[in-house]
Amino acid sequence: MPHVQVGGRTLEVAAGTRLSQALHAGEVPVETPCGARGRCRKCQVLVTEGAPPPTLADDEQLSAEELALGYRLSCQLVVQSDLRVAVLPTAAAVVDRAKAAMGRLSGPVAVEPWAPLRASGRSVGFALDVGTTSLAGALLDLRSGEELAADSRPNPQAVHGADLMNRLAHATEGEENAYELQMLVLGAARQMLDRLCSKAGLARENVTQTVVVGNTAMHHLFLGLDVADLAVAPYRPTVLDGYEAVLPGLPPVYALPNIAGFVGADAVAAALAVGLDQPAGNRLLVDIGTNGEILLATGEAVYCCSAPAGPAFEGGEISQGMRAGPGAIEAVSFDGAGLQVQTVGGAPARGICGSGLLDAVAALRAAGRMDWQGRLAGGAVAATLAPGVAMTQKDVRALQLAKGAIRSGADLLLQVAGLRPADLDEVLLAGAFGNYLRVESALAIGLLPPVPVERVRPVGNAAAAGARLALLSASARNRAERLARVVRPVDLATHPDFEQIFLDALNLPR
Repeated sequence: MPHVQVGGRTLEVAAGTRLSQALHAGEVPVETPCGARGRCRKCQVLVTEGAPPPTLADDEQLSAEELALGYRLSCQLVVQSDLRVAVLPTAAAVVDRAKAAMGRLSGPVAVEPWAPLRASGRSVGFALDVGTTSLAGALLDLRSGEELAADSRPNPQAVHGADLMNRLAHATEGEENAYELQMLVLGAARQMLDRLCSKAGLARENVTQTVVVGNTAMHHLFLGLDVADLAVAPYRPTVLDGYEAVLPGLPPVYALPNIAGFVGADAVAAALAVGLDQPAGNRLLVDIGTNGEILLATGEAVYCCSAPAGPAFEGGEISQGMRAGPGAIEAVSFDGAGLQVQTVGGAPARGICGSGLLDAVAALRAAGRMDWQGRLAGGAVAATLAPGVAMTQKDVRALQLAKGAIRSGADLLLQVAGLRPADLDEVLLAGAFGNYLRVESALAIGLLPPVPVERVRPVGNAAAAGARLALLSASARNRAERLARVVRPVDLATHPDFEQIFLDALNLPR
């Protein structure tokens, strides 16, 4: 059996396995936002020993100099013999920032168990947020509500694409594919649980309950539910109600209810965490991510929609995009004379992550180097941000499409509710990305409806916080069930005004 040496470790790999899959299995994740089709070069590695001949995709995506040095696309490299590889930090960046955002909303909770506790010893619950990009989990004491340990890791399903539709398409190609996707995420959840128990000094038998949240696609794939109807219009879920399951290697699972095709249990959990079911004025909750979810509470009703932004906010589909790892440009500003950048860890700039993308567009606009339609001044094809790192015109268009999806969803919900942006009392930004973007830039490029900056509040991983609430409290679980039943889904694609609203949302504020 071939061996792959990476990062001081040796992985045994079955001959014929693609290197990207072998690395994921060995917890050395690489990014494959194109669905491992060899189109994005985000999964490239440096093969220092045993480099095979380049594939056609290698020839298309990598330069002759890179190929000569040993760079290869790991999603196209089929392991047949021993290799030594170095995974580039761009591809290996793990979503660690979710850990910091995990507990942003998790203040004191009135513990009210909804299942019997162990007669003796500690009773512990596992709260798990299954995101498209990453998993965030925590162990909580079911008597005191105390957090015992928390962790975050990439969703290994990313080997089959960064977005939901790629994964759903893969799942519907055969039962074995759907099973593979379920086993990938279940395996990651079990490994996370083992690590959490080790951190907390607990035995697995102390963990008696699991609460899971995720968008509808992640929810269904995690539970092993049929996704055939979810993968095609009109995108019908197999299950909407709260769902109990017994899954191998996990304590009994309760998954919060879904609302609609692409507004899932994570949106219910986020709404629960911020109290959208409680009267408190007009509040807009925006979870910015690959599959954006937007909820609007007016005091009389709660509306929701799904806004498929794609992976641009995570650095996908961006020529030098990357996750928020060392060397990623995370902030850009215009000081009146030129652009100033800040990188993660202060390392030399190697690429740009989502928050830096928003800042870059806002800064280029402020500097007069971009017009209100997103065109770079003078017909330039790219704008240099730092030595070796540039934002291309194509990158700007990708960001405009992503921000247009989010903004048009928010604008359409406001229209349906009969409200104007000025009527909003609060805009809540959820998710890891929403927690780290600069609010001023989000407003400057029109990602959010125009409101005073003081009305915008990042709330961290609200979905994970909602999962914790449902784990600890029977009344919170009941509230989540009621919320899912009363929220009014708005289908953007079939609304007669959506096309014009979306086209307007692509532009930058004048």
